[in-house]
Amino acid sequence: MKIGVSLPDELIAFADEIAKRRGTSRSELLAQLLEAERVLAQTGAYLDRHGWDIVDDEAAWRRYQRQ
Repeated sequence: MKIGVSLPDELIAFADEIAKRRGTSRSELLAQLLEAERVLAQTGAYLDRHGWDIVDDEAAWRRYQRQ
């Protein structure tokens, strides 16, 4: 899906630099960054729900991610 986003020139220049370095497009870079943010949000929600001591249970974490 296409969307329009307004960003400061310095962030666009930074995004272009990073995308070029990674050999990808600006759009793909932004998609990767948003996906990383989603994983962080999932991790935070999981830890809030189950507590930090459950972090060692990788199988439970994987099941939670698939939900």
